[in-house]
Amino acid sequence: MTMVRSISTSMAVYPMFSELLPASVCSSLDKVNRQFMWGEEEGKTSFHPIAWEQMTLPKSQGGAGIRPTKLANQAMLAKGGWKLVTKEDSLWTRLLLEKYGRNREGLEVLKKIKGSSLAWRSFTSIANVLKKGYAINVKNGKHTHFWLDPWIMQVPLIDMALEEIPEEKKEQLVADLWEPDSGWRLDEFQSLLPQQVVDQIRAAIVDPLAAEEDRPFWSLTANGSFSASSTFKALQHQNPEVNQHYWKRIWKLQVLERVRVFIWMAVQGKLTTNSIRKHRHLTQDDSCIECRGIPETNVHCLRDCRKAKTVWTKIVDGQREFDFFNSNYDDWLKANLMDDSHGTWPGQWADFLSLVMWYVWKCRNDEVFKGIKLANSTRQHYITAKATEWVKIWDSAKLSLAVGEKRERVEAMIGWTSPPIGWYKLNTDGAAQSNPGIITAGGVLRDHNGDWVGGFCSKIGTGTALLAELWGILQGLDLAWRKGIQFLILESNSQLALQIIDNRRDSVHPHATLLGAIRRLLAKEWVVQLVHTYREGNRVADWLSKHSLVYPFGTYELENPPLELDRICTEDIVGVSFPRQVHQN
Repeated sequence: MTMVRSISTSMAVYPMFSELLPASVCSSLDKVNRQFMWGEEEGKTSFHPIAWEQMTLPKSQGGAGIRPTKLANQAMLAKGGWKLVTKEDSLWTRLLLEKYGRNREGLEVLKKIKGSSLAWRSFTSIANVLKKGYAINVKNGKHTHFWLDPWIMQVPLIDMALEEIPEEKKEQLVADLWEPDSGWRLDEFQSLLPQQVVDQIRAAIVDPLAAEEDRPFWSLTANGSFSASSTFKALQHQNPEVNQHYWKRIWKLQVLERVRVFIWMAVQGKLTTNSIRKHRHLTQDDSCIECRGIPETNVHCLRDCRKAKTVWTKIVDGQREFDFFNSNYDDWLKANLMDDSHGTWPGQWADFLSLVMWYVWKCRNDEVFKGIKLANSTRQHYITAKATEWVKIWDSAKLSLAVGEKRERVEAMIGWTSPPIGWYKLNTDGAAQSNPGIITAGGVLRDHNGDWVGGFCSKIGTGTALLAELWGILQGLDLAWRKGIQFLILESNSQLALQIIDNRRDSVHPHATLLGAIRRLLAKEWVVQLVHTYREGNRVADWLSKHSLVYPFGTYELENPPLELDRICTEDIVGVSFPRQVHQN
């Protein structure tokens, strides 16, 4: 499986970037991988316990994460197609665009042209694939159609309209519906769109002063940059009803990969027991070799067989013994594989249990195929000893890898501290009811005595927690600048927000316009320090951001603190702090 994932599915990657492989070639490559996976040789067939369609599902969907050639080819081609759509400045893109894509923008660049080259036909074949992540990052909004282009959602707004859009409105640009002083002209479109879409538009910003033009970004990644892996994931079938946490847990067990694969097959009931062999017409006898007359199913082999029980009864404590031996197969596996508890056994229970299951299965196979038969006491000692040994080896490996990397956590007292004399401190925070959901922001401006200089509450729209944090920073900076502050310390408990503000190479970031507005404020003639704080030192801003939910949509300046904030403001002034575990510098 490792060879298939890492090597054989990657051997055709180079031609996949520029050519659409024929369906027959894709099928042939998949066939080679299937045969190699199950040990099939020329002139000799082998038993395939799990369907190839299941193998190619993502690990989080119950599959093995093996890439089917056809989807991998489309994802690789999409990478080249994206470079053509964004008109990347390279020799090959300039050549193809000059020959086939002149005077066209966006996805219209990839238009099929009769008599074109194989490469161009290949790139145009995945135009629909690019639609899954193509979106426009609005800067000044002067080149993006409000209704016809996918700018706020992955589909044009006209496709979500509640009624027919008048012809005179269809050509409206985003900039036409934005007022520099007051924001969106909601009366123009509010009644034409679902409320959740309107709320998402509320949280977007247009920057008439932006130096950059509107440009495409890839909406399937957090930073807006194209990735073939995100495209491949979008092409795969995703079943929302699958317990993804359960499957991810299996592939993250702290055991060898071969044991993970074994557990993965066991969870699906695909271990090649005699019951499975009889179902596949490979034998006439489905009984267990030890418990004659009882069918050897997966649960019988791993738990209920007399030989397996002699092992488990020495390991399982009395409190869990009844549920352990009496629950059905699926519930038994789920309850134990999701159990991270520690007890008298070494390591976590799920890891130790997985290794015991593996060696129970291995002893069964040694007896069937090699004739190695162990006494009950010998088998029990052998299995527990081997499982214990592997847990200890794994723990030692983790400790050695972590040497020099793990920073210790120490307890520190965290609270709000006043700025130096002559400086002001701005604390901002953002909140989201869900991620995404209704987002709010709040902020407070105080002097070196801790006295209230100004504050705000803002109910923004629909978005993510990161978007709420950035809006809080933008509105806080705007408030401080309008009050004539010259020396400012801005504190936020969102380290991510502060990091992306500091990163200047993000012109395709989904929030690039908002980031540009923040940076333009920071570049004005004043001194601003951006500082990360913990929530214990940001309690006033945290309260204001959550309190913003009681307001209608909009931003509300507070000349004086609300009465409910008196206690927190007083505690900040006198230096009340709270214990918190933090990384040691």
